[in-house]
Formats: sequence, C-alpha cells, structure tokens
Amino acid sequence: MVKYKTSEDNVTIEIGKYLKETKLNYTLQREIQNRAISDSLMNNPSKSGGSGGGIPDAFFTITHENETWFGFIENKSGKSNMSKFDKDGFIANHKKDGNLNHQTIGKFAVNGAAYYAKNAFKDTEYKHYFVIGACGYEEYSQYMVDVDVYIITPETGGEPLKYKSFTNLSFLNPENIDATIKEVEKVHLTPEQQDILRSNSEASVDSALTDLNQKMRDDFDIDAKWRINIIVAMILAGLGDKNNRVAPLKIEQLTGSIENDNTDADIILRKIRNLLEIKSLPLAKREQIAGEIERTIKYNNEGINQISTSGETVLRTLFREIKDKILPFVENKMLDFAGTVYNKVTDWMPLADDEANDVVLTPRYVIDFMVKLARVDRNSYVWDFALGSGGFLISSMNAMLKDAKENITNPDKLRNKEKHIKEKQLLGIEKRSDVQMLAILNMFLVGDGSSNILNKDSLANFNGNYAYPNDTEKFPANVFLLNPPYSADGNGMVFVHRALSMMKPGYAAVIIQDSAGSGKATAYNTDILKESTLIASIKMPVDIFGGKSSVQTSIYVFQVGQKHNVDQIVKFIDFRDDGYKRANRRKADKSVNLRNVNNATERYEEVVKYVVYGNKPTLLDYEESKINPADGNDWNFEKHKNIDTKPTEADFRKTVADYLAWEVSQVIKDENFEVNAPKK
Repeated sequence: MVKYKTSEDNVTIEIGKYLKETKLNYTLQREIQNRAISDSLMNNPSKSGGSGGGIPDAFFTITHENETWFGFIENKSGKSNMSKFDKDGFIANHKKDGNLNHQTIGKFAVNGAAYYAKNAFKDTEYKHYFVIGACGYEEYSQYMVDVDVYIITPETGGEPLKYKSFTNLSFLNPENIDATIKEVEKVHLTPEQQDILRSNSEASVDSALTDLNQKMRDDFDIDAKWRINIIVAMILAGLGDKNNRVAPLKIEQLTGSIENDNTDADIILRKIRNLLEIKSLPLAKREQIAGEIERTIKYNNEGINQISTSGETVLRTLFREIKDKILPFVENKMLDFAGTVYNKVTDWMPLADDEANDVVLTPRYVIDFMVKLARVDRNSYVWDFALGSGGFLISSMNAMLKDAKENITNPDKLRNKEKHIKEKQLLGIEKRSDVQMLAILNMFLVGDGSSNILNKDSLANFNGNYAYPNDTEKFPANVFLLNPPYSADGNGMVFVHRALSMMKPGYAAVIIQDSAGSGKATAYNTDILKESTLIASIKMPVDIFGGKSSVQTSIYVFQVGQKHNVDQIVKFIDFRDDGYKRANRRKADKSVNLRNVNNATERYEEVVKYVVYGNKPTLLDYEESKINPADGNDWNFEKHKNIDTKPTEADFRKTVADYLAWEVSQVIKDENFEVNAPKK
C-alpha cells in the first residue's frame, strides 16, 4: 500500500526545481510584484474565506508575441487532492446556492489555483492564464509529482479548461514555450460547454435578482421604478477600472456615516463620477447618468441611506448582495448580462396593460443573426428606436470593431476608427428612463458606446439628431435594427415606417409579429415600399423568446432607399425549424436551455448567405416569389408556399403500404383470429 506524504514541502521543493529550469520570471510563496494581480489577491477573500487575500504557492509570468500570460500554481500532498468538478465537468468552486465553497478551494490544488486566476481574469485587464495543480506522493519508494494544467482565456469564457497532464514543468522550458503557447491558444469551449455555462449563469443571475428584488420590496419598501437604477449604481461602483485608475468600491468603505457629503450614498456617487470621468464620456452624458443615480439613492429613497435593523445602511446591505452574487457574472462574455437582467426585471416593472407582452428580450444569437442580415460593417451607422437593454447596438458595435480590425492595418488609424465607432456610429432610443440606464450599463460594460443612448419617445420627440456632443447634427443612419413593441400601431410597424423614412440608403432587419405582414399594418407597409424594398421574409420559431411570449414572428429584411419594384423577387424562408430545441426549465427558473439538435449553426449561416449573397440553401424550406407593393398583406411565407397536389409514385406506394398496414391491424384485432382465440 502506498504511503502518501502529509506535507506539501516536498511538492514545493520539486516545483521550485522545475521552475528554475524554465528560466521564467517566477516567485515561490512570496508577494507578487505585478500591482494589478496583487490588488486582485488582496481585494478578494483568501482561499479559506478570510480577509486580506492570499499568496499562491508559485506564480510566473510569460511574455509571448506581445501577450502576457500569468501562471498560478497550487501544491498539495496526495493524488486525491488534485481537483474537484461539478456535475457538468467544470472546476467546482461554488456551492449549490452560488456562494463560494472555500473548503473545496482550500483542499484541492487545481481549485485553489483556479480561484486566484479567475479573480485576476475578472479584476484586471489581463486575460490569459495557466492554472496549475501539483500533487506529490510516494509510490514504489519514489517521490512523484503529477501536474495538471488548465487554461483560462476569453475563448474559455473565463473558465479553466483542461490542457494536459504532466510530471514536471518542461512544457514551459525555453525550447518548448512557443509550441506550448500555440497549443493552449486552441483551447476553447465547445458549443455544448458554452450552452451549459450560459444557462448556469442565467440561472444564477435569475436567482440572485429574485432574492434581491424581494429584499428591496419586502424588507426595504423600495418602489419598483427605482430598483434598476439601484442595481446599475451598485454595479458601476463595484466594477472599478481595469487599469486601476479607479479602484472598485469595497464593502468596508460604506461606514454609515451621517456626515454631510460623506454618507454611503455620497461615497457611491463619488466612485461612479470618477469612473465616468476616466471613460471620457461627454460631460453632459456623465451628468445625466450621475444625476439619475443621485436622485435614486440620495433624494428619492432617503431610507436606504440610513442604518437598518441589521446595523448597517440599506445601501451597504444591497451592495454586499450585488458584489457577492451578481458582480461575478457582469463581465461574462457569453452572457448578455444586462439583457438577462432586463428579462428578469420586467417581472417587477410597473407596466401599463398594453405593454405587458411587449417587454421581451431578443435572444443574443437572433440579434447577431439580424446584424449579419443587415450587413453591418465598419462604416455602418446603426440605430434602434426601441432599445431595451441595447443588445442590437452591442452586437453591431462588436461587428463593426471586428471589421475595422480586419481591414485597417495602421495602428493609429485603427484606434481612431474604433473611437469613432463607439462615439459616433451608434444611436439608441429608449422611452423608459430605468430601461435606458440598463442599456447604458450594457454599453458601458462592452466598452463604451453609450454616448448617444437617448431617453426619448422615438415616435413623438426624436428629430433624428445626435444627443452628444452636438444635438443639432443629423445622425446619418444607414442600418436599422428593431424588435418593436407589438402593441404599437401596426403591431409595431409604425416604428419601422418612421425610422426608414429618416434614413440614408442602407439596410434594415426587423423581428416583428408576423400578422404585421398579413393585414394588420397595410397602410404602413405600402408606404414603406414606396421608398424601400422588401428583400427577404423569414418565418421564425414560435418559441423564439423562450416561452415568455409565444408569438409567431417573422424577420423582414429591407434595402432602404430603393422603391420596391413589382417585379422584385422576394426570398421567403420557413425557418420554424432553425435547428435549436428550446426547453423551459421549472417555472421558478425562467432561463431557457438552448440545444443544437439539427445543424442550427449551419442553418443560420445558410440563411445569411442566401439573403445577403444569393447562395441557394440546401437545409432550408424556401420560396422565391413576388409581392404586390400596393397590398401590404402578402409579406409572410405561408402566402407564397407552393403546394404540389399532383400525386407521385412515392405517394402511391405510401398509400398502398398504409392501407395494407391498416388491413393487418384489423385482422389482428379480430376476436375470432385463431392466435387470439380463447383456449378450450
């Protein structure tokens, strides 16, 4: 029987030898010199859950082709202390209730290293990490060390994914490092893993928001109209700046002081104002955001700035809840965080009856799909007249930045273009001020294109101008993206009519209740076709919104600025089978599990290639037909589906087979049939 060592000392000695051979910049059980990483360690609890942070057993740095990689190593004694996983195969550092499991983090080598690296990934601008667990043990009178290596990068979604197992660190030696980096850069999440992480994150955020809402409503009597602003304020204060120009707010900084200009509300406001200032937003925009938050946490809800029965201010209680249970998900790149919050808080929003079915989040994969259909590139000027959480603008901005990076080689020109995209090429309008704050947060998180997000009624008081820095300059929109309120005139086509009439030549993609194309919006539709061309109509799955709103929708794609010709061929696509299966979870958890069951990725790509480039599909049911521009009620797939009534030989064979099967079933059912006759 193998006798395992009880001390980690031998493991540490061996790892020290291995690191010396790598010739890397490393430390052993000493304070880390990188300020950002060191601050991350100090600002998070230790592995055991105590304050004051922690120090990894070993830490190293690699610079490769202008990219900095950091490595965290944790040592343990005994094979069984290498790692612990959850039911989905990911490193398990949380309990079922979402709280950190410090017992597991402290016990297992990979889990401890992953804890440090995930915090650094979250807290700093650095996004590439080696997560290494080393376990030493005695076997056959020899001392052995097993080394398990995991990788954290944006491609892993910030989760540690397994690279390889070794018995030393020679994969980091100078002669091997190039090959190692090339290999680990290929480590990425599978679509199935992405789905699991996204669903788990949505469920965690959903649960945390449910608890938070109950506290704000039942314990602190905060009106629903203020709750989104409170969430936004806490998130902004808790984020800080990745370059350490503004440190994240710490819980202990909220002292409950009643001193003028030094209350908890004042401290939060100062943090937010400092953060907005370094983001170089226009002064008027900064004042709008800060002013809205100030009204919420300082003047209109004075009670939340006072000591409660718990012995601390309500603000501090709420900040702790958000910091522990919501902030860890804020910058999850796979999760449309603000969109998830938006979908959840619609349950608390005070809505008029006719708005009740309008507040529905467009799934991110549908948003990305529509951005491609509208041909967004680096030169697009994109607007949305019913912004919601800002998903269409975020997806557009990402597509524009990607196109710029692929086509502009001069670094200075690229930086200027990226700045111009964020500041001048995006505009969104949201009627509700609380939802506007959520959209601003969303754009802020992705870096920041929130300058021209307007709190206006796009049908009543928007004149087509920028908001900042010059509100007399026209926004030269050439792309329109929209999921409108279906209760508005023409099932929402009133928004499409207005936006397209104000645009320059370009493209538009709109997901809308498809009754708008079959008679509910004929006046708007016929008018639209006087200046724009319907180029495609895509009938979407009825459960596209995840069961919250079971409504039949279609995506209409327009070429803006060109009158629809009566001879124009329109592409009609039946996309009700898009390849995804959507299964609602239990009633208490409204997140949706999306599974690719029938070539979903390929199907979406085929639609884009067909609509944009004319490539004939092989996986889709489609028709090519004309519409009458003077009717406005023939925009949907069903109107153009060709049904061939002429029977084929295959039809005849099937009919005969069905009849014979029926005859046999009747014989079997006959009580006098010998096989079934009762025994004598």
